[in-house]
Amino acid sequence: MRRPTMPAFVLLAAPTMLAMTLAGAPRVAAQAPDAAVHRQWMNDASDAQEDYRFAVTDKDQKSAVEALGKLESFMARTEDYWTARKSADGIRLAKAARASAAQAATAAKRGDLAAASTAFDAMGASCNTCHELHLEKR
Repeated sequence: MRRPTMPAFVLLAAPTMLAMTLAGAPRVAAQAPDAAVHRQWMNDASDAQEDYRFAVTDKDQKSAVEALGKLESFMARTEDYWTARKSADGIRLAKAARASAAQAATAAKRGDLAAASTAFDAMGASCNTCHELHLEKR
């Protein structure tokens, strides 16, 4: 007796459907990072800011987009960090920085480095305000 088999399209589509489902899933923080991890993100974000500045100087759109993508990711993590600590001002400033980084990345992808730099400067202002509040000491 022949055993029933699954149609090939089901076997091929299942991994794709799973990946699409997981990609759309909300971020869930397994465990809040500690201050040392957060400081490392901030150091990495500083490096990404320098990478962006060099990219603009070199008129290197691809590197500018890459650096801004990293910054947006660091700001998302920073938002999660302050959310776990229930710090309203940290959350607010991280959201603002993340939004500015996303806006800068969108402009850079269009090739508009002037608009990207304006949004990058706004992101920097949010970062500076957060650092001036010495949130890391809370």
